[in-house]
Amino acid sequence: MLWDVDHTLLDAGGAGIQLIRRAFTEMFGRDFPHTPALAGRTDRAIQLEVLTLAGVPDPHAQLPAFQQLVAGLAAQLGSLVRDSGRALPGATEALTALAILADGSGRRDGAGRDGAGRDGLLVQSVLTGNMQATALAKLAALGLDRYLDLRIGAYGDAHEIRADLVPLARGRAATAYGGDFAGQATVLIGDTPLDIEAARLAGARSVGVATGGFSPAELSAAGAGAVLPDLTDTEHVLGAIMPSGRC
Repeated sequence: MLWDVDHTLLDAGGAGIQLIRRAFTEMFGRDFPHTPALAGRTDRAIQLEVLTLAGVPDPHAQLPAFQQLVAGLAAQLGSLVRDSGRALPGATEALTALAILADGSGRRDGAGRDGAGRDGLLVQSVLTGNMQATALAKLAALGLDRYLDLRIGAYGDAHEIRADLVPLARGRAATAYGGDFAGQATVLIGDTPLDIEAARLAGARSVGVATGGFSPAELSAAGAGAVLPDLTDTEHVLGAIMPSGRC
């Protein structure tokens, strides 16, 4: 199970883009001209656009230093998210319920019975446009990291294209757990058409959650295997993520 972070599990209250603005000002001594489109995109793609639109010479060459600066500022995210963010309704309950299904005790490792993996493994992690440092800070600030194995997640500092993150997560999960997470044994849960596209291109299953800027109809049109209005009905969430009576 690969969860998106922003607007699926939590609302960070704009803290992520605030951090990018701070990093840009610190590195270049000015603010960037306008906020680019964010929904479903990876931080790598967003940051490259910011550097390009701001007229920074050779944005690709500047990107590693910029990402390093953002990662260094990520410690500031905790207080920002606690002040202006929130876990979305039902997120904690959904994560907890899946962890209990995994092994009957809610261990973080997620290995156990009735899972989504072809070898009976149910593992929860993230596939997010956030850089790893910012994703971990946001989730920890709101207590949402307890049942997620964040070692095997795929993060938005690795690739510009979200779909390219899926093989990373699958490979890390296979290495860590020895299971087979190919095809529809992987489930992506997210709030944007780009989450759904990433699953489709990787042959994975997808569950759309209409808690971001996209309606259930838009997520269905993008090809979501199931669509939820939100995460508040835990049984409905489990049924969408784990069909065929496995939950």
